Amino acid sequence: MLTLYDFWRGLGKDERIRFCEVTRISYGYMESHLIHGRKKPSMDTIQKMVDASNKKLTHEGLFNFFLGKTSDQQVAV
Repeated sequence: MLTLYDFWRGLGKDERIRFCEVTRISYGYMESHLIHGRKKPSMDTIQKMVDASNKKLTHEGLFNFFLGKTSDQQVAV
């Protein structure tokens, strides 16, 4: 599953700027806080990230990224 960090690092500078414009997240905030998981975005922001990534990022992947869970830590329900 693609993480936000990997997705972000795979974008070119122009693509990163466009992603930030679409999601309404400042470039600095994304670079400093979100791609490293230091801050947790709102549900609305997570939805914007999924939409702006053309579904390359998923809700589940972002939840796991920000909650620090890996597939080994997940419990089947």
